[in-house]
Amino acid sequence: MSHPKPLPIIGTKLDLILGGSGKKLHEFIDNRHKQLGPIYAERLVGSAELVFISDPVLIKSLFMNLEGKYPIHLLPEPWTVYEKIHGSHRGLFFMNGEEWLLSRRIVNKHLLRENTDDWIRPPIRNTVEGFVKTIRNRILSNGYLFKDMETELYHLSTNVIISVLLGTNSLSRSRQYEELLSLFATSVKKIFETTTRLYAWPVEWCHRFNLKAWRDFKESVELSLYLAKKMANEMIRHSNQSNGLVNRLIQDGMKEEIITRIIADFIIAAGDTTAYTTLWILWLLSKNDEVVQNIRSKDDTYVKCVVKEAMRMYPVAPFLTRILTQDTVLGKYELNKGTPIIASIYTSGRNDDNFSEPNLFLPYRWDKNDQRAASLINHNPSASLPFAMGARSCIGKKMAMIQLTEIVNQIVKNFNFECVNKNKINCITSQVLVPDKPIELFFTMKVDQN
Repeated sequence: MSHPKPLPIIGTKLDLILGGSGKKLHEFIDNRHKQLGPIYAERLVGSAELVFISDPVLIKSLFMNLEGKYPIHLLPEPWTVYEKIHGSHRGLFFMNGEEWLLSRRIVNKHLLRENTDDWIRPPIRNTVEGFVKTIRNRILSNGYLFKDMETELYHLSTNVIISVLLGTNSLSRSRQYEELLSLFATSVKKIFETTTRLYAWPVEWCHRFNLKAWRDFKESVELSLYLAKKMANEMIRHSNQSNGLVNRLIQDGMKEEIITRIIADFIIAAGDTTAYTTLWILWLLSKNDEVVQNIRSKDDTYVKCVVKEAMRMYPVAPFLTRILTQDTVLGKYELNKGTPIIASIYTSGRNDDNFSEPNLFLPYRWDKNDQRAASLINHNPSASLPFAMGARSCIGKKMAMIQLTEIVNQIVKNFNFECVNKNKINCITSQVLVPDKPIELFFTMKVDQN
């Protein structure tokens, strides 16, 4: 298998640091694939050799045929070190084995079955409508400039997951609640920022010598877990007053301790995934008037195409991972049990062998009924898997798609907006794919032409 030549002890970590460190990880790996091919191995640090794949056939095979009964994914080293030291038990993202399978089956029943949309959509729609109302209230006759739309969307995403957890019930929207939500959003953002910062250092050493990077990471994790568990306990306490996910899990006999862990991780995970995807969509729309007009004139099918295209170009998770649970063959290579496999989704989604004109924002490429799609020679849906595939695919994918289509629909149909940043917006890796600077959006009320 192709691989770059590593240095003793540090592997190819120096190459990564010179290539921009963790913030440029998606570009670093993309360049590696261009140099070494669709499957290669690299020891970025320590003794563990990672196998990177960008071929959609291999990626699909990994998720559908090779992940086993109890799929295991690779967790960021700072998170695993923290778990080992403090023994904090977390939710589905951290569970493995039989515990994961039993919990996942129960949650699947409520979040992934065919009739899931019936009960999930109303609380999400109501929450998005509330968000749109706050935007409308801020817009004066001259419009309103959102200098930090990222934080606004973090709050929205957290409110959405809380609304799904509670159903028709809701937490008190007091000033104290808003301050708690703001503090929580800030601490979650810091988890991802400090995790990325720790990429450049041996994490065990950072912990042993209690370096600032580790202290900042530890502080943000502890605060986020404390606040998330506090909200989770409050939801469980009032679960008999609601018909949301919390009440449904209790009715299924799931232990409160497991429910608390699952809820806490849901709340923590909600912010970055849908918030940044929404931000990328709004930024792309601000530069594509034709797409905006199509959203206003077409049905929800087109909005879904817009969301899919944005996630192809800017996948929140640029890498998806699995650890092989048995000796196996991937492509033409024999791999041992325990080998970490990294699916390079950013690379596969931007490869012109998979998508014609990959750097252009063309939602119609996902619409089979659009004649323009026929002019695009290459279109391989398996090369863009923002929610992964298989038994351990994203548990919140239905919630995410409902939220994303709802927010895009409501914002586009109520407002005009433009990006006022003077400097170019680039993407960086901060565990997820984020803009390298705050995106500033100027909103005005949409005036109906009818």
